[in-house]
Amino acid sequence: MLALYPLLNAQTMGAQMNKWLFPLVLFCLYSQSCLSASIASQRVLIPELQQGTLGEYALYFQEADERLTLEEAIPLFETPQAKTGSNHSIALGIGADPVWIKISLINSKKMPQPYRLAIETPWLDYIDTWIVKDENVIKHISGGDGIAFEQRPLPYRFYAFEYSYTPGNTDLFIRIESKGPMAIPIRFSSLEESAKHEVSNAYQYGLLYGLMLALALYNLVLFLFIRQKQYGLYSLYLIGFVLNSLSYTGQLHTIITNDFGPYFQDWLDIFLMITYSIAGLHFARAILQTRDYAPKLDKFVVGITVFIPIGMGFGFIIDHLLFSMALSFSLNTCFVILFIVMGVKAIKAGKPFAIIFLFSSVTAALCITISTLAVLGIFVPYNDFTFKAIEIGMAIEALFLSTMLARQFRMAQLDKVIAESYARTDILTQLNNRRGFHDISGPIWQHMIREQRNVSVVLVDVDDFKSINDDHGHDAGDKALKIIAQCIAHACRKSDICARWGGEEFIIFLPETDQEHAIMQAERIRLDIEALSIPVQSKHISVTASFGVAGTTANIFNRQRLKFNTLEPMITAADSALYTAKSNGKNQIQTAVQS
Repeated sequence: MLALYPLLNAQTMGAQMNKWLFPLVLFCLYSQSCLSASIASQRVLIPELQQGTLGEYALYFQEADERLTLEEAIPLFETPQAKTGSNHSIALGIGADPVWIKISLINSKKMPQPYRLAIETPWLDYIDTWIVKDENVIKHISGGDGIAFEQRPLPYRFYAFEYSYTPGNTDLFIRIESKGPMAIPIRFSSLEESAKHEVSNAYQYGLLYGLMLALALYNLVLFLFIRQKQYGLYSLYLIGFVLNSLSYTGQLHTIITNDFGPYFQDWLDIFLMITYSIAGLHFARAILQTRDYAPKLDKFVVGITVFIPIGMGFGFIIDHLLFSMALSFSLNTCFVILFIVMGVKAIKAGKPFAIIFLFSSVTAALCITISTLAVLGIFVPYNDFTFKAIEIGMAIEALFLSTMLARQFRMAQLDKVIAESYARTDILTQLNNRRGFHDISGPIWQHMIREQRNVSVVLVDVDDFKSINDDHGHDAGDKALKIIAQCIAHACRKSDICARWGGEEFIIFLPETDQEHAIMQAERIRLDIEALSIPVQSKHISVTASFGVAGTTANIFNRQRLKFNTLEPMITAADSALYTAKSNGKNQIQTAVQS
């Protein structure tokens, strides 16, 4: 700037020249400033940078035809062929040509600075890094999932290495070759920060996987006990997702390495990817019952879960990884979209819990999109949260779907209780029917036998009930039975069990009651029935009832064992007493002692 000052003020320059020269000089200065800023932006300053991703600091280009050596690749970074990274991650798509990356570092301190570099995409097949200082190769580091785990630079799920960078400038040249998606997030951090990062990752993954496996185990147990397929499919869905996540995050491959071939991890990743998608789609079909209201959609779901895996199997046989990979990603995409479509269809069909299903599906789809865009380096910054967004989304979805299944299970149990209640209840009078009477009184009777307690039974039969039906119609008869049932139930104690025995006949089971007190109870009920005024059409009618009582005889000094182990003989005795009451003029109580 100072050197140009005399030029700008030269007296020999005419006014017209000054008019054009001054803007030109400003433009040159501005261009030089931008160029300097661009060059500076491509250099990583350490130790000022403690941790971060290096996508924005990288220059990169792709090999066109044949493999380049380092000596051939270095000059190409000075040509227009090289591009500057603009995001946290460099993304080149599936089946991309090998890529070369250059990252320049400056250690401004006087001491070497140890750092770890990790490329956090575990499925990249072959990765080579050359550390170059003063145009000399200091170190060559090879890795990638195509190399056995024990041969990698660090025993780590990603390609990673540690190196102490000496003062001054150091250049990193990285070559990456992969048949899978070429997503390249490069994390650079001090050893202290990388250790913290690993501990944090361990806790986060432990929490997510623990939650999902616990839900999977719970639903598996439910399936084994109640044999409803939606619980089994949901369990497989969660287990499949956890296995898939362990695979594509590289954790599974710390155990399973390329002993099975350099592309074994790629094949395993895509097949695990479709297992949870298939289980999830069939789970959605089962819980939403799409066959009932969306048969075409249901058939489409079944079709893609059958034909895409067959196609992938064919690709495996002919050893065409890219073909099978494209099919697996298409199925995974369909999985996300179909979950939402099935949820919308279920809402339109009025299916219970469809809103919860749709909300969970949209949440998972949003998180999957965030994670995908972050890895691809599009719109979304790459960081720990965005990379794990898919696991977070699936965990949230798992919680919502588990809540939905729990509520469905509760409703099924309530339906069962209601159904059992209806099976034990007389529809007309709302008293117990015969089944309900025996279900409730049976255990109490056994207790009475064991403890030698008093117990009695009262049978009640409405007198001349046929005449009510004949004279006033069956509706009047039904109305009379309802009112009489209410009268009996109101007169009974909480411990007594009353039921409609059949037709116009009722039964009362009285625990802890001897025959004498049972007669007193029967008399109260008889008087209450006799006092009833039943409205029928435009008038009121009265009714009476006959009673048969059978029970034990109170003897506090010498209790005798009941003669029978079942309730039926006592009921038979009460029925005989009732017959006597009907024969002797009705509207009375007769007893038959059963001690």
